[in-house]
Amino acid sequence: MEPVAAIEFSEVSPKRSEFSRIMRVIFRRKLSLAGIIIIILFILTAIFAPWLAPYDPYLMDTPNQLQHPSLTHLLGTDLLGRDTFSRLLYGARTSLLVGLGAVGIGVIVGQTLGLIAAYFEGVASAVIMRFIDALMAVPGMLSALVLASILGGGIKNVIVALGVAVLSGHCRLMRSQALTVKQNDYVLAGRAMGVSDLRMIVRHILPNSFPPLLVLITMDLGVVITAEAGLSFLGMGIAAPGAAWGSMVADGYRYLLTLPVLSFAPGLALMLVVFGFNMAGDGLRDALDPRLRGTLGETGK
Repeated sequence: MEPVAAIEFSEVSPKRSEFSRIMRVIFRRKLSLAGIIIIILFILTAIFAPWLAPYDPYLMDTPNQLQHPSLTHLLGTDLLGRDTFSRLLYGARTSLLVGLGAVGIGVIVGQTLGLIAAYFEGVASAVIMRFIDALMAVPGMLSALVLASILGGGIKNVIVALGVAVLSGHCRLMRSQALTVKQNDYVLAGRAMGVSDLRMIVRHILPNSFPPLLVLITMDLGVVITAEAGLSFLGMGIAAPGAAWGSMVADGYRYLLTLPVLSFAPGLALMLVVFGFNMAGDGLRDALDPRLRGTLGETGK
């Protein structure tokens, strides 16, 4: 019976050891671990903002405008008397929604176009890649500004504008990964056996092309949240009275000398969240990069 048990363990252990190796690489890097903790806190704050906020973030109380931090208002109040701490919590919800929505557009549309361009060569590939080249000819932030100005403010329009801005990166990376996977023997054998194109893409090419794209998704979340704050700071993002970190920084800019917390609090929150996504992305990159396999898993960083 002992040999059978050894065989069963050997069949299961590679998957477990690979997963444990990835977790070990990520969690042994202190900065990556700190980034994951920040992301978790950010998501929990966004989800539970209505229960964590001590005040209605949209309730104006002009007699108590521009109050300094106190036990009543932890981060003071803005020009309209709204509680800054409550608006900061709801701003996390706005940033998370915009980040997930815009990156979701990049993932769904961009990666689908990349798969089509890689798998179906010829006219389809040429048309898609020329379209992507045209998008990449314009800097992402500039294209987001143009689209936001055309579509107008509001969270839906901001999501669309930023989604288009990150679309090209996902398309090109997916195409390059899919072209590599497409040359593997199991793909060539499956096509020779008559496996349908859809089944080949969904079951084989997409899963084996996705790991590097997971790193891009993590990084893009931080980029999109920063871009949304930039648009809101310029008055082209989340429309008033919506709570957004960029517009909060802009509103508090006039009071930097008298009440700096109005700008510093949302600015610090934005910095920490972007730092968290960047560090988590670095950890994922090191864990998934085959060139680093066996070097970081034991020693960490």
